[in-house]
Amino acid sequence: MIHVTVGDCGVDILPVVNGIMSECDRVREAYGGYEAYAASMGIEGIQAIRARLSLEGDAEVSELDLVYARRMMALTGEEVQMPSPAMCTLVDLVTADGGNVIALDMNDEEFTEMYCETVPAFDFVKEHRLAKKGLRKRFSSETPEGFALEWDAYVNTVKSYRQVSLNRERHMADEIRDIARYRRSLLAVIEVERAEGVASLLRRYDGLRHVR
Repeated sequence: MIHVTVGDCGVDILPVVNGIMSECDRVREAYGGYEAYAASMGIEGIQAIRARLSLEGDAEVSELDLVYARRMMALTGEEVQMPSPAMCTLVDLVTADGGNVIALDMNDEEFTEMYCETVPAFDFVKEHRLAKKGLRKRFSSETPEGFALEWDAYVNTVKSYRQVSLNRERHMADEIRDIARYRRSLLAVIEVERAEGVASLLRRYDGLRHVR
């Protein structure tokens, strides 16, 4: 757990590994006693989780996501599931208590616009080659968290993909700062790849606020 103070709000960021069921217990253990709960997802993703039992068909996944799932499964022996079991657990717990999970990430339209402005066509075409190399690449990590971070660093060797990640972190940090204006405590469940980046932005903001 990463704790950050934003104004008068205590923010706990729970880094999770997307895709594996074992992360659900960590969400259950962290849940409870907060004024608000948020997830590193867009509003459409949260709505899809709430309605997942009535939806038909599989979610669309990229070639990079498929390789990530294959490598994570080989490491952990767990079947990698989408949507993220950790996020599903959070949404289910909050819904059962009559609340709503706050979306920290961009909505679909915002993300698509940002992605198209950030990732040139040439980089998008390289995704197949990047995924293919990812199947053969050696990773040193022996834990799910370590592998998720290593995989993220590998994908972000493409400069525009790294910029997409940074844009998402800034957006999520801005959303948390907005929540902190009217809440005294927040649990934010964020994928481990983006958690520290978001926390760093929040610390920087709080440090500048105290300097003033």
